[in-house]
Amino acid sequence: MDTKLQKQLKRLKILAAVIVLLIFLIVVFVILTARNSVSVQTADVKPANLPVLFIKKEIKTTEDESPEPENLPESSEDECPAETQIGRRGTAQPIPEDIRKSMEGLSMRSNPDITYDDLSYLSVPHYDFSGNTTVGHMVVNRDVAEEVLDIFAELYDIGYPIERMELIDKYGADDYVSIDNNNTSAFNYRLATDGSGRLSKHAMGMAVDINPQINPYVYSSGVGSHENAREYWSRDYNSWQSETAKAAFIGYDTQIYKIFVEEHGWEWGGAWSGYRDYQHFQKTF
Repeated sequence: MDTKLQKQLKRLKILAAVIVLLIFLIVVFVILTARNSVSVQTADVKPANLPVLFIKKEIKTTEDESPEPENLPESSEDECPAETQIGRRGTAQPIPEDIRKSMEGLSMRSNPDITYDDLSYLSVPHYDFSGNTTVGHMVVNRDVAEEVLDIFAELYDIGYPIERMELIDKYGADDYVSIDNNNTSAFNYRLATDGSGRLSKHAMGMAVDINPQINPYVYSSGVGSHENAREYWSRDYNSWQSETAKAAFIGYDTQIYKIFVEEHGWEWGGAWSGYRDYQHFQKTF
């Protein structure tokens, strides 16, 4: 072979080798650049669509970020439900001094028949018209105090609702105003409402009026004594609008009637002739 031709072939081989090397270097450069680009993009991706479980694994907390609860208020008996404070049956006690002062000249008028020492101050758990347990108060004759607590414990057990139970002195010892507010009450030294001039059983703390708006005083004519109780003058409770009022209804077939009258021997004003006092229960020895 010609020496000149051999030299040209040798040069071509070297050139080809250089080209192959350049191509190889270019490929390597492209691959490395692509990897770096993918790495950067991956680092910028946020775990927005990852399951919560996995996101939480990446969250680190420190003692500063999740401090132990400190200075938490201690539980108070005043915040406990009524039934855990005094029990479903309630309590009786002599009339406290502040209550005596609030009664003086109102429900406790000057009289020869009864004194504070003849009475008891009751704290009575009951369900209100929202279905919550609350504690009401009433004053009754001490001779029936324990029995009244027994009765209202039974009413609590059956879920009988009572809208409010406050001493009538909060209404100026005005029986009419108390009834207008559907207030359940007991002692009030006053005359009977029948015009006889006799003392009412309330005057001796031997009577209780329960939900008196819903269980009104109704004359023989069928007209009630309180206009805001007009819906309840008729004892056809199926026509009443309020389901709570229906639950508070007092009639012969109701549990409250059976508890007061059949179990404990009280007299019910709803059974009287001439007029009906559906709210009224009284005890006679």
